[in-house]
Amino acid sequence: MVKSQESENFEQVVEKIVFDEEELEEMKIIIRKFTDGKIHAKYLKQKILQSRGRMVEDISSFLSFCLDRIRNDGQTTEVPKIAINNQSNQTNIQLQQDLIEKNELLMVIANKVNNIVEKKN
Repeated sequence: MVKSQESENFEQVVEKIVFDEEELEEMKIIIRKFTDGKIHAKYLKQKILQSRGRMVEDISSFLSFCLDRIRNDGQTTEVPKIAINNQSNQTNIQLQQDLIEKNELLMVIANKVNNIVEKKN
């Protein structure tokens, strides 16, 4: 399936939001400090939740921007609008699935962190 340039750009922006290199590096450091016993589990959980919150806010803002741009584009005909809506719906579904997967991963990490904390205590 051939993707349009706009779709690829959209995916790249969302990828940059979700996989922010600086934030990922910061999370690695925090996790390392936690495993070394230098920080408490509460701080780690707080940082993970802040990271997830930032992702949700940034993705929501980006989607709002995209939807506003589509609504304000008066030159599109009905057929492209339907195609854009279908593509947008598919993208939204994919984003929701990705977020669900990421949340599941975070739950696994949180459970492992809790297990480590319980073992230390």
